[in-house]
Amino acid sequence: MSTPVTGGSDSGPPLLYVVPPTLQLEEACIPGTRQSIITTITNWLNSTNITSSKVLWLADISGSGKSAVARHIGYTTTQSNQLLCSFFFKRDIENQSNTSQVISSMAREIARGSGAIAAEIAQAGSLGEGAGYVEAFHSQITVPLSRHPPERPSLILIDALDESGTPDRRAHFLDALVREVPLLPATVKIMLTSKPAQDIDDALNKLSTVTVDDDDELEVYRLTFDVYGQDNRRDLRKYISHSFERIARLRRSNGFSLPEVWPSNQQKQSLVAHANGLFLWVTVAADYVACANDPEDALEALLALQNRPNPEAAIDALYKHILRSAESNPDFNFPTYYDILDLVLSAPNPLTLSELCATTKRDVGPTVCCLLPVLRAAPFVRIVHQSFREYVRDGQKCETRFLISRGTPATNDAELPRSPIKAKSRQSSMGNNTVYPGFPLPSLATVASYPYAELLAPDIGDQIDPNSVSQYPAARGAFGDIWRAKHFDGRDVAIKSIRLYGSLASLGRHKLEKSSVKELIVWARLDHPNVLRLLGICVFGGEIGMVSEWMPKGNVTEFTINHPNANKLKLCSEIADGLAYLHNEGIIHGDLKGGNVVIAADGSARLVDFGLAKLTEEALKFSTTSAQRGTTRWMPHELMNPAEESRAVITFASDVYALGMTFLVRMLEISVTRIT
Repeated sequence: MSTPVTGGSDSGPPLLYVVPPTLQLEEACIPGTRQSIITTITNWLNSTNITSSKVLWLADISGSGKSAVARHIGYTTTQSNQLLCSFFFKRDIENQSNTSQVISSMAREIARGSGAIAAEIAQAGSLGEGAGYVEAFHSQITVPLSRHPPERPSLILIDALDESGTPDRRAHFLDALVREVPLLPATVKIMLTSKPAQDIDDALNKLSTVTVDDDDELEVYRLTFDVYGQDNRRDLRKYISHSFERIARLRRSNGFSLPEVWPSNQQKQSLVAHANGLFLWVTVAADYVACANDPEDALEALLALQNRPNPEAAIDALYKHILRSAESNPDFNFPTYYDILDLVLSAPNPLTLSELCATTKRDVGPTVCCLLPVLRAAPFVRIVHQSFREYVRDGQKCETRFLISRGTPATNDAELPRSPIKAKSRQSSMGNNTVYPGFPLPSLATVASYPYAELLAPDIGDQIDPNSVSQYPAARGAFGDIWRAKHFDGRDVAIKSIRLYGSLASLGRHKLEKSSVKELIVWARLDHPNVLRLLGICVFGGEIGMVSEWMPKGNVTEFTINHPNANKLKLCSEIADGLAYLHNEGIIHGDLKGGNVVIAADGSARLVDFGLAKLTEEALKFSTTSAQRGTTRWMPHELMNPAEESRAVITFASDVYALGMTFLVRMLEISVTRIT
């Protein structure tokens, strides 16, 4: 009897709340690394030889970099329009920790390809309620792809198959995979990654006995890293240079003195030896050094560790050292440590920092900060890698005082939280309103992706009262949220952060980060009484937070409605002065309207929101290309006319048109609809 697949066609795809697995695709391997294995996979995918393997299985030890390669391949095949679908198993995300929704999720992605295949998949899903794995795979994936085969080699990508539950729980999915692979079109290939697992190996071995034709035998291309090989050591050294150069830039920008060449070549070579072939070891070690008060001392402490005989022993030794270092921090608290890890390891889905505080009834923030090399704190508190879960739950590896049993430790109710954080619902906590005290957090901050961003404005994170940040965004813009907080000098400040969730997530994290840093580049250079001044930046919820004065009187639209006798001529003059200043600086605002002009406490008008601003080539070698972005009703006709096509770009003249629209609406109180 077939086992039904839970979660029919009406069930949502396996998501981390609002972030679909496909958004995890990125150019994850730094340039010049993993070239051999990426070339091998690419050649396998693009081979048109009918006798070539239809399945590639990349299997290797924990922490060797399999998922990074998978994300990289996912990214490159997306760029070449060869990725049919992908699924990334995650043990700490409920709907990605088992196989119950993998088929329906992949079918949904395939359905995005064309109308014909989408209709067929939708019909198969509606008729297949309660179907078994084999029936679901056949009707929702095999048959639609066979009737609408891709013209060029295309990929189904499944990462971390070993994190899909116990062998018993994934047996039915593996059986469906083995049965259906021979029936897929010749242009469809499947790439799997996992740790070596006997049940996966046994299932894939069955493919060697299945024939497509009488003569052609279907086999599996088995691929592995040579962790001790010369190529891997060379890649590790490049990754070490990349990671530590980024740390050095960040620390030097904050005034920390480091040797001109740091780490030295000898230190880099020693790090390669300590890593024992594991990219994970380098990632965790780099975060440990980045978060340390003295990076030189932290690096020396790592290099003083005894070299281990194998990769597993090497990562275990690193975890041991990091936990001991955390213990020595005065902010570390053992009862809080037990509560944090017990909740993080046992929760069906990741929790935010505020949810951990609410559940434990204590301020977990200081202890989380002590554990940052092995925890990720934003937007959710998650362990850095599944190997850390295995370490702290293994009494043979982990020291007794750090061991996390599968029971729930008692919460020390007598311990008072140091800085209470308001509990928020999951919906409101997606933005993660936590200010971090400084930039050396390469695994958390957007600034790590754009290492020169922190040079544009001072880091004032330590000048903001972390307990004063509003529970919810005070305002929401097109691409970001505005949070209210207090400066330690008593001033109210506004923190603008990019939004990496909801509908904007479809734009891709990289584009949103790039937009945020571009706005910072523009805003940081502005200094005029009719332009809102940037006070500085902070690490906010793991991203760049741009800090400005709080404008208590709102925007000019709200202000003139609430104050009908306001001097509108003066306001229009100030808006024009602000725009003239921007244009003299070679900057096109790109989205001038009443909502992007705020009123200061003294009643003066100030221009804000430079997310769509453009620097002309004369100003900073930036292109002025921008099609129809901005607020439509404030746009000149040519920007909305489809006939203009590529000629429709935002210019100084379109800013002046928007200025005129703002004047008409504010001075004459004519509705925008009537004008347009």
